[in-house]
Amino acid sequence: ILYAAINGHLDDVPVEQLADFESDFHRYMETSQPEVGKAISTEKDISTETEEALKAGITGFKQTRT
Repeated sequence: ILYAAINGHLDDVPVEQLADFESDFHRYMETSQPEVGKAISTEKDISTETEEALKAGITGFKQTRT
């Protein structure tokens, strides 16, 4: 979620919806792209490949909220 916030992916999310967005986003990523979280935990960094998968996850999740 920090990556999404720092990189402007949350700019269009109303402040009062951020807590729900965060919990729903974590749940979405755990079920749809668990390898992203595992890679970040293992690597302790975000590689280019992981970053692309994370961006795709953010985009996919945001499409489910419209």
